[in-house]
Amino acid sequence: MIKLNLGCGNLPLEGYKNVDISPTAKADEFYDITKGIREEEGTVSEINAGCVLEQIASNEDFIFVINECHRVLENGSTLKGYVPSTDPSVLFLDPMDRRFFQEGSFDYFESSKHHWKEFGRNYGLKGWSKALAKKNEHGIIFFGLIK
Repeated sequence: MIKLNLGCGNLPLEGYKNVDISPTAKADEFYDITKGIREEEGTVSEINAGCVLEQIASNEDFIFVINECHRVLENGSTLKGYVPSTDPSVLFLDPMDRRFFQEGSFDYFESSKHHWKEFGRNYGLKGWSKALAKKNEHGIIFFGLIK
């Protein structure tokens, strides 16, 4: 099975297919994930997405990318990564960041949660079986979405 590292920048991971849009990144493949993930449905065992989801500007592109991750992951596999929170120490620290999260933001992805049932599915988000999120002392939220 394939493991993807989306938005790898200069931090490629060994054992992963490292993907980035920037031609200066240390990636194996260069493309825009808001146009689709270049893997077949159910062929990916893990996706790492550190420092990438917060840089997706439009809601439509954000939903599309999350759903693309869901599409390419095999059942039971995980989309994991980290995003900035609304903590003042990281809020707008990176001028490229376009969205910010709270731990509860990930309730919008888990199909058993009220926030997905009432809002997430109406936004067009695919339901994930489990969503986990924990903010560290630096204001970064580490998350996992299990398909």
